[in-house]
This record gives sequence, structure tokens and C-alpha cells, in this order.
Amino acid sequence: MQQERIRYLSQQEKQDTRPLYEAAFPEDSKAFTDYYYQWKIIDNEVLVMEEEAPLESVFFHVMIHLNPYALWMGGIVKKVPYLVAVATHARVRRQGKMGRVMRRLLQDLEQKEVPFAFLLPADPAYYQGQGFVFFPSGIWSGIGFYQQKGLVQAASVADSYLDVRWQRAGTSDGAAMAAFANRILEERCTLFIRRDPYYYKRLQAETAVEHGGVLLLRSARKLCGILVYAVEESNAQRARSAQVKELLLERLVSMEEAQRICRNALKDAKEMIDDLCFPASHMMVRITSLRAVVPLLKNRSAQVMKVKVKDAMIDANNGCFQIETGRTGGTIKRITAAQAKREMDISQLTQELFRDTFAYLNEWV
Repeated sequence: MQQERIRYLSQQEKQDTRPLYEAAFPEDSKAFTDYYYQWKIIDNEVLVMEEEAPLESVFFHVMIHLNPYALWMGGIVKKVPYLVAVATHARVRRQGKMGRVMRRLLQDLEQKEVPFAFLLPADPAYYQGQGFVFFPSGIWSGIGFYQQKGLVQAASVADSYLDVRWQRAGTSDGAAMAAFANRILEERCTLFIRRDPYYYKRLQAETAVEHGGVLLLRSARKLCGILVYAVEESNAQRARSAQVKELLLERLVSMEEAQRICRNALKDAKEMIDDLCFPASHMMVRITSLRAVVPLLKNRSAQVMKVKVKDAMIDANNGCFQIETGRTGGTIKRITAAQAKREMDISQLTQELFRDTFAYLNEWV
């Protein structure tokens, strides 16, 4: 039996995961993969399983990338990992290898007091078995809509943005974009990825390899809108489709108006588009440390829970707790089994704790 080892890679070793990435995600273009391995591995962590014998040109059998993001949650900023490039070599799938790597990862995050991790699932059922759940209040899409269970509910309709012109963002616009986006998102969400100039520098590089870009709407030199998009071209039909990754405006808009605004913006950018779509990012969240996440939670109404928690992946989350949450945050303390009034697994508890959280997690890698 071959000896397997789970470990984090050094910075120099991260490039060695590219063969597994290319085998697991053949839909990604070479240009996009080049971008990923130039920009994303600079500051991420990569957890792998390796064995004595490599598989073909792939040395690592399993990998998970932890891409760090600064998440704003109720006025507090925490570094939280976005789990991407979750891959197992085809020849060793269905052997429980990914489960063992994921267990190690989740336990490590608990030890570091990381409150939670999130991901965009290819197979939601698989991750639900590991304690991940969809955000119960839905994901704010960035165009004035809340998305929940595949439904779209319109918010208020804004004044028209059709009589103004959009222009491409420049390399010096990062600070202005970050300030605008953070202000808008603080007003409308309880959890979002906080931006800085480097965030937009990297985003411009990402959209460039996706044949898209970042457009800015200014009125009297004041920034009042950001549009992020990518373009896909169908070789068979020779049709160009624009994917709107983000539309942030001063006011909320209806979906119908958002479509008109985006078509007008792309026309200003001289993009010849046949179709327009707004892909949704239905993210899942997994609490990794109860002791770290509860103080961050702010609910509209006060709540006290005396609960016995079961977590099959993270031992430290097991036990009986009194959890109190309210408008100013939460507290957690251990109690005796006799004091617990309910029993919940970590998935059920996550749904309860995040019920008032409107998240904006609109990332792709």
C-alpha cells in the first residue's frame, strides 16, 4: 500500500499543481490558467495529498486551493478562505481521498480561529455532506436583487442611467473604485469582500484574459457606477455573449433596467454583443470555528440558543453551547448537556446563525 501524505505546499511548489488543474478543469483556457498561476498563487495556500508514485505527469493526487479574501462582516474585517480548484485525479476518485484532505483543511482552519470558509460548488450535494450550506438569506447579486433558491425578486427601480457615458477603468482608478464599492456594499449587505486598489488591479488582469473589462460611470467627475464583464464567443454560431460579473450603482435598479444599462455601457465600450447574461454565484458557507464566528454575527432581533452541536468534521465544534446573538454581535459559552434544549448538526446551526446575513460573494476564482 502506498504511503499518502497531506501537506501544504511551499511557494515554489505551487506551480507543480498546474498539471492537475489542467486535467481537472479542461474548460479553462490556457490564457485564464496562465492568469491564475501568475496572480492567485502569490498569496494563497495549497493543500495537497501526495503519494509515493505520481500519476502520469500529475504528482499530486488531490488538491484544494485556499484563496484569501478580506471579508467585511458587521464592521469587522476578517481574512477568510475561498476554496477553489478542488480537484482529485480521475484515476483515484471515489476512494475517500478528498474527504480526508477536506477534514484536515477544516480542522486546521478551526485551530487558526478562522470563522468560516466558502466556495462555489460544482456538486452541492457533495459539499452538503461535509457541512456546507447555501446562505439562507440568499446572495445579493449586485444589481439590486436578492437571489434565493434560483428566484429573483426585484428591488426598487432607479432613475435612468441611459443618458450618461461609460469609460474603461484605468490603472490609476483602483483606489476610487475600492472606495465606491465598499461604501455601496456597506449600505446594502451584512457580509461582503472588502476591496482595495490591488483587488481591482487583479480584477482588470482577470477580465482581460476573458476578453472583457471594467467600465466606470462618472457624473461631474464623481464615480457613480462600476460594471465588470467578460465576453464569450461561440465558434459555431459566431455569437458574442457578455457575462455581467458585477454591476454596482448608486441606486438599486430592476433587472429590466440593468439590462438596458449594461447594453448601453457595452456600446460605449464599442463591444459588439449579441447576448447578455447575469450569471449567479450561489455560494456555500461552512462554519469552521464556532468560537470565532459567533462574535461576528449581528441579528435584527435578540436570540438565545441552548444547543448541543454535532460536527462530524471538526471535533472542537462539538458540545453543548449557549449562543446569544443580537444587533451588536454574539457571545458563546459552553454549558452542560442538561442545559441544552435542542440538538443540531453544524449545517442546521449555520442556517440558523446566518438567517439575517445578506452576503455579497461575487467571486469566480
